[in-house]
Amino acid sequence: MIQRSLKKIASVVLTASMILGMSSMAFAKNAKTVIQNVKINIDYDLAPNMAAGNVDVDSDSTGVSEVKLSSITNTDYGKKPKVTLKLKSDEDYTFKGTPSGNIQLNDKTGKGATITKISTSGTNLSVTVTLPKTSAGDNSALEVSDINWGDDDSPVISWNSADYASKYEVKLYRNNVIKDTVTTSGTSYDFRSKIRENGKGSYTVKIRAISSNNSKGNWTESDEFDVDDDILSNLGGQSNNGGNGGPNGSNSGNKGAWLKDNVGWWYINADRSYTTNNWQQIDGNWYYFDNRGYMVTGWLKSPYSGKWYWLSTENGSNLGKMLTNQWVDNNRYFVNGEGVWTQSR
Repeated sequence: MIQRSLKKIASVVLTASMILGMSSMAFAKNAKTVIQNVKINIDYDLAPNMAAGNVDVDSDSTGVSEVKLSSITNTDYGKKPKVTLKLKSDEDYTFKGTPSGNIQLNDKTGKGATITKISTSGTNLSVTVTLPKTSAGDNSALEVSDINWGDDDSPVISWNSADYASKYEVKLYRNNVIKDTVTTSGTSYDFRSKIRENGKGSYTVKIRAISSNNSKGNWTESDEFDVDDDILSNLGGQSNNGGNGGPNGSNSGNKGAWLKDNVGWWYINADRSYTTNNWQQIDGNWYYFDNRGYMVTGWLKSPYSGKWYWLSTENGSNLGKMLTNQWVDNNRYFVNGEGVWTQSR
């Protein structure tokens, strides 16, 4: 009886030992070595709109089988490109447990790329690397060149477009004193009205390009445009702000000529002056001219009386005329004999 019991106990012990041994063998077989150190080498050609082909990466760290570039973003001029790398471990290794402080980046260019994000999932490691700004202190990609005044004493300034520019800041100087600052997305600007306003003198402009993220290039200066009496006369001369401030005799009787440029219509008087911020009667019709001397169309609230007037928007001989005694603006509003809006439908 005792002998039989001993046999049963021995059998149980043996079975338990076998199960334990098999579990240990299975555990030993599935166990992976944690990668303790990762060193990533990166080389790149830093430039606006750079692509994956501009970046080389590798690693010779123990347990790392491959490094691939997954994506590159934020590559506009003046921004810091972000490179996402995917690392894969060897079969017997894992990134699970790899100290993040032991993941290092070797920037072969010496420009200062840095690791900004790390995430692990066992056999895979994701690393985000931020590169230096694509401008890298060099504004040549925003350089403005070939600034020229127009032919035949034209007041239009033009220039060649700069790489990566979304707009341009343009400053106008007369005798080295700034007279106007404009921002434009084009590569030319007409300073006719400003030169007419400021009169004779030596005019220059300074231009700089601005990128979509507000990076600014260096200023480039034009040659001088010398405006004498003859040139000023051709442009319209000095402004005339005379008159009584309303459509009742202001500048009436003047004779001159209508002129049109790329901004709009304006009227040059017989004495080479032109009206700004005021009414002027021309050939029996009233017109209003803005602060640059250009004819106004549509609704106008008089800065003098505070009343509303309708200046014809109809192309042709009626354009800009102050209309009277009729329904205007698609027959929705009525203006009286003095051109003043009095009622609506």
